[in-house]
Amino acid sequence: MKMNKWTMALAAAGVVSLSSVAQAQEAAAGANALAASTTLSGYVSSSYTLDNGTTKDGTALDVVDLKFASAQGAGEYATGYTVELWAGGSHSLGTSSSADVDTVEVMQANIDLRLPIGNGLDLKVGQFTTVIGAETDNYNENAFYTRSRAFDNDQPTHHTGVLASYQLSDDASLSVGFVNDTTSNRVNADSGGTAYLVSIGYTLPESTGFLGGTELTYARVDGAGATGSEQDNAYLGASIPLPVEGLSYTLAYDNVEYASGADTTLVGHYLSYALNDKATVNLRYETGNVNGAGSTNVDGISDISIGLDYQIWENVISRVEYIEHSDNGTSGTSGSKEGDEALVFNVIYSF
Repeated sequence: MKMNKWTMALAAAGVVSLSSVAQAQEAAAGANALAASTTLSGYVSSSYTLDNGTTKDGTALDVVDLKFASAQGAGEYATGYTVELWAGGSHSLGTSSSADVDTVEVMQANIDLRLPIGNGLDLKVGQFTTVIGAETDNYNENAFYTRSRAFDNDQPTHHTGVLASYQLSDDASLSVGFVNDTTSNRVNADSGGTAYLVSIGYTLPESTGFLGGTELTYARVDGAGATGSEQDNAYLGASIPLPVEGLSYTLAYDNVEYASGADTTLVGHYLSYALNDKATVNLRYETGNVNGAGSTNVDGISDISIGLDYQIWENVISRVEYIEHSDNGTSGTSGSKEGDEALVFNVIYSF
């Protein structure tokens, strides 16, 4: 324990005790260690929308995202945590079912634990984002501001429970989870049952020729929903390298099987082309059908989205996007977006 000469003088005079000084120094050291291990990151997203299918025309504060995290270390019993909050805007996710403006909601809150089993078994305990889908709730993680129909139709986004992940090899990974019977409205509901998660990731080796480097993902969420109305979600994703510099392609297949009624099946094609180090053009084309309880069966879906990202400012995503929806339904009826068009301008600052 190191003390300066003034502290020693006060201790000698009986003004302070050496034990109290030691305790204060230990508390400060602990606080400094905690602060050093925790990082703060996030983003602010704002947008302007012109939409002929809704009343969303105008400027909106989409969300303020704040993430506090401590990265998991490399030890046999390494630990870490993540707490991510959404504030402002109008949204409904996590542990709250409110979509009121200016609410604060939990995006995720979980603890990372490692067990010395094989290469190391990683456990995520608490609330975390789902293992399925090509898109996420976070605006800064998607190529587009708008979401696909696969994301909007009966695809869970959050779970509360335990997710175990294991790196089988340099090219293969496996995750298995047991969670509350998360319902399709994205709220972490619990009707007394359990839903099951599984995700398998594999990267094709260079020995497979032109397909070398292709990233494959197969994931499922089974048994979600109340008794008698369960659903099973399946997802297959493939990110395939193309022989054109700056061009990438991703295939996303989503299927929902309901306890009763026809399936929902949607296929998304994502193309991205980097024009230069500042500008990127993105294309999303989605086809399929939407079914399920509470909505009209809609077939013949053929949606297209075209976007341009251009980096004008450092740490800022600035993009413009055009979306056109097409299906065999009638505009305004449940499940149908026939004839809907939108033009969106979106700015995101990440920190």
